Amino acid sequence: MKKISFLIAILFCSIHSFAQVETSQVFGRLVDKTDGSMIIGATVQLYNIKDSTRSRYAVTDVEGIFLIPKAEHAFYKLNIKSLGYKPYSRTVRINEAEMNFGNILLEQDQQVLDGIEIQGAVVAMEQKGDTVQYNADAYKVNPDASTADLVKKMPGIVIDATGVTSNGETVEQVLLDGKRFFGQDPLLSLNTIPAEIVKKVEVFDQKSEKSQFTGFDDGNTVKTMNVVTKEGKKNGQFGKAYAGYGTDDHYKAGVNVNSFKGDQRLTVIGMSNDINQQNFSSEDLAGIEGSGGGFRRGNNNNLMTGTQNGITQTNSVGLNFTDDWGKKVKFEGSYFYNQTANSQDEVTGRETFLGDSTQYYDQTQDSNTDNLNHRFNSRINYDINDNNKVVIIPKVSFQNNKSLKYTNGLTTDEAGATVNQTENNYKSENNAYNIDNYMSYMHKFEKIGRTASVELRTQYKDTDRENYYEDFTLDSVTQYLTHEIDYTIGSTLGYTEPIGNNGQLSATYELSYNDRSSDKDTYILNPDTGGKIFNSTLSNHFNSAYTTHQTEIAFANRGMGTFYRFGLAYQYATLNNQQELPQEGQYSNGFNSILPFAMGRLEFKGGADLFIRYSTNTSTPSVNQLQNVIDNSNPLFISTGNPELKQSYTHSLIMRLRKANTDKNRSLSNFTRVETTLNYMTNGISFTEKDSVYAGGIVVQKGAQVSAPINLNGYWNVNNNTTYSVLVSKIKSNLNTSVGLNYSRKPGMTNDILNIANTYSGNLNLALASNFSEKIDFNIYYDVSANQVINTIQSNSNSNYITQTTGAKINWIFGDGFVFRNDIYYQKYQGVNDSFDTDYVLWNMSVAKKFLKNDQAEVELSVFDLLGQNQSFSQSINPGYIEEVRTQVLQQYFMLTLSYQLRRFKTSN
Repeated sequence: MKKISFLIAILFCSIHSFAQVETSQVFGRLVDKTDGSMIIGATVQLYNIKDSTRSRYAVTDVEGIFLIPKAEHAFYKLNIKSLGYKPYSRTVRINEAEMNFGNILLEQDQQVLDGIEIQGAVVAMEQKGDTVQYNADAYKVNPDASTADLVKKMPGIVIDATGVTSNGETVEQVLLDGKRFFGQDPLLSLNTIPAEIVKKVEVFDQKSEKSQFTGFDDGNTVKTMNVVTKEGKKNGQFGKAYAGYGTDDHYKAGVNVNSFKGDQRLTVIGMSNDINQQNFSSEDLAGIEGSGGGFRRGNNNNLMTGTQNGITQTNSVGLNFTDDWGKKVKFEGSYFYNQTANSQDEVTGRETFLGDSTQYYDQTQDSNTDNLNHRFNSRINYDINDNNKVVIIPKVSFQNNKSLKYTNGLTTDEAGATVNQTENNYKSENNAYNIDNYMSYMHKFEKIGRTASVELRTQYKDTDRENYYEDFTLDSVTQYLTHEIDYTIGSTLGYTEPIGNNGQLSATYELSYNDRSSDKDTYILNPDTGGKIFNSTLSNHFNSAYTTHQTEIAFANRGMGTFYRFGLAYQYATLNNQQELPQEGQYSNGFNSILPFAMGRLEFKGGADLFIRYSTNTSTPSVNQLQNVIDNSNPLFISTGNPELKQSYTHSLIMRLRKANTDKNRSLSNFTRVETTLNYMTNGISFTEKDSVYAGGIVVQKGAQVSAPINLNGYWNVNNNTTYSVLVSKIKSNLNTSVGLNYSRKPGMTNDILNIANTYSGNLNLALASNFSEKIDFNIYYDVSANQVINTIQSNSNSNYITQTTGAKINWIFGDGFVFRNDIYYQKYQGVNDSFDTDYVLWNMSVAKKFLKNDQAEVELSVFDLLGQNQSFSQSINPGYIEEVRTQVLQQYFMLTLSYQLRRFKTSN
């Protein structure tokens, strides 16, 4: 009885003590005292005067807001620190349920010149915590420029056909006022947003949903660009419509309409043309990637984002919508439809080195490809209350792809004698569905820093392919039918616990299951009777199941100007491959992996910061690499899979150093990446010495290439990129310089002989962009890239090659609304020998006249490829061969275009 009474007394005292602990929700916003802009990435600390172990901290978000929930009632020192601003400190008493400090003004830590019209007076770039902020007013562009035109002038940012990079890192998504714009399609987003509505551009590593909610940085970040709009441009309608017609019946038409009303934003875009203007990403190509076994193993990289080679007709429409549904739910969604028809002629030349001899392969290929896709992305944030949050991210896409290729190839020896040849047609039709979903639930406990989370991920891919290979030499037709299903389900359980004043301990467990099946059925057709015979040798039914269990424990600590995180994970993975046809077989592998990681960030005086991250990861082979089926759809280049292929293990080290001098508008940054991989997945290649017959009666011609995926050790890649930008006051222009150095070590196997291809490369880029007038906008640039390839065995394929590009772009508005636009660049390529050398000039020019009120309308006469020299070529150097590809491109045409700008903004909500 006494024990029970004692326990009841202890329980009563505990409940009484807990009831006495009153807490508050503390929040506010940090604002620049000079220009009123929001300050992001600043560290806000509530230092408990009586008990420092009860201190609390927060970091301001993209809107400058900080939030400290459940701060105990007490006296605190409010300490605020942000790079570029004077430290802020004052004593406060927390004694109410909600403590709103409102706007806290921070004073800049250096003298800022007053007038913004004086060159160099506007602070062009600032470093705020881990965020680089560019002020749009510091960069002069034409009135009708896009945000893509604007950010091209910003230090360290590069936009080209492959995408957007910042100091050598790929920008993966663009936000508009903190909300996603057209999913994760940076080029589409930046080309859609007009420059005139932009106040500033922020580039940062956006943390995962879990990191943002719990305050524990799990290291999962996405390089993000946030476009912040001007206050007077947040309500209204704006956009552009255009239509043009030219010689050879070339045409283009498009529309871009935006309607902004507070939190509700709607954007509609459309495009139709036959001049290679397009914008779609790898999400739109689900039915093409990863084909194999009679379906051309490998990726069609010419279909990735950017202008395709050949001639392309495009029809597309897109819709983006964001809104806040009440105070708790935020919705972001986009739909994109794209249809393209591409035709191209291609000439390929390859030199293959076979020990002490060389053989040459020449190929011509004509192809026509039609691609159609629908893509829907959405995101729902549901803030149930201060302690509970749900995030749902569904994605759905469908694609249909049809293509027809005619190929004529010939292989000769050093004496010019024919080794082998092929002439064939290849017809394919692919249909693919892709359904993704991510859902997370996150909970905060009463104790600050203690959180729990559950994440669920599902993905389902369904692909059908029907391909035909017609061999004119053998007078045969082969039909390849395949059905691939790939589904994944995974979940992650997470828990964080505060340690000490600024530390947090994290523990997670992740379970993932990926099931991939690929059924490939091959038939030999009789063109005369229409009958077909099943070919079991070229057919294969294959299933691969990949299961991972991963446990992880990590510790993170954030102080004033410092942050570090380190931990260790253990992963157990099983790869079970089962073949049912042509004969049964089972291949199983188990992998035990220790995955250490560490990251840290340190701020220095004077606006510099250093970020370092070391990580390890594993990668599993694709089902096409594993599936043991012969692909003879091109009899001169035969491939097969390897069901015993192992997963790879990669170490990665990233270092980033940045320093901004806002007084002189100068910036310096250095980005270094080092990677090495064990069990690197590559292709082992062999060349047949004579005509051979494989199992099942498959004939392989003399000199044909046979490849299969293998694991090799010794892969390394080291990349360093340094950028320096400065405002040249005397000519009111920005000078951007970039120096890159790269070393790669790629192991390869040719005729069972190990060869290491060591590639050394360097590039220098200089760009001078005008920044003195909205009437004259020019960009002059020079880029040179030098490469050297040294092979340990195939010394014949050692090479040196240099690419140089010089260009200039100018837009000049003069007189009574007249516009002159000029875009010219000269490219010179010095290859491994004279046959690869080439150079050409691409010159585009136009004149235009603006009219109507506020110059909202424009008529333009333009010419593409004024000199008629446009061409496309590429060269690839591999351990066993050198290959050059020349492709048909769009040639000279003239076009007359009429366009209209919509601008209708409201001054208030």
